[in-house]
Amino acid sequence: MKPMSPDSHQFLADWVRKGGVLIYCGLDDDPYQTVMEWWNTKGKNYKAPSEHLFELLKIKAPASGDQRLTVGKGAVYIIRQHPKAFVMEAKGATRFMELVKQAYETDAKAGKLLYKNSFFLKRGPYDIISVMDESVSNEPLIVGEPVIDLFDPQLPVLTTKTISPGEQALLFNLGRVKNKKQPQVLAAASRVYEESVKSNEYSFVSKSPVNTTNSMRILLPKAPTETTLTDDKGAKLSDVKTSWDAASHTYFLSFENSPEGTRVVLKW
Repeated sequence: MKPMSPDSHQFLADWVRKGGVLIYCGLDDDPYQTVMEWWNTKGKNYKAPSEHLFELLKIKAPASGDQRLTVGKGAVYIIRQHPKAFVMEAKGATRFMELVKQAYETDAKAGKLLYKNSFFLKRGPYDIISVMDESVSNEPLIVGEPVIDLFDPQLPVLTTKTISPGEQALLFNLGRVKNKKQPQVLAAASRVYEESVKSNEYSFVSKSPVNTTNSMRILLPKAPTETTLTDDKGAKLSDVKTSWDAASHTYFLSFENSPEGTRVVLKW
């Protein structure tokens, strides 16, 4: 762990004193500890950046073995072992996981440590999911909310999405749209410019590289009664695919992209 500045260590130390539980693993003997950096220049003479962290925590780290140290309301576990040993040795991670379990359940008092076979990350309206194989189970992960499947070029709206072991998913969660009454492009294979919203009209300009097909999923208050697409010279596009999903109030629109821009006008 080689933070860009010593400030990171101060934040960590303060967090631990307030009740945080930190696990530090490593022997600090790799060559990158000695590169010319903030911990060994401008009057600082630390052999490794961890020495600065331990100094702020006011603890003396062991040279070998495992140790638990109390710091304020929190705790620090130090594991003097190369992290690569966890995967290079049979059952090498057993001791590590025992310490994680103890730190989580006993020190952090965060409840029972549960094991799962998936990663689930939420960022704004996006769900990023990966389900692992060769893990603790072969159970799929099921998202039981309306989502747009961004890995499908048709951008379908699904009421449930099942991700099996060995699969990943990138979803747009319709339940986390901030303003559901505002007409807006939710997903698109292009950039959107010059948006305009009127009482019964939504328009914008879509730009993307030539020789690519645009797929868009657009949130609207009603199903469009008129859809007009024109190129940068004002000529109408004829090869346009559309469909309306009444449950989600979203409109699917597909056409060939143009870097010069395609004007889209939707009326209802």
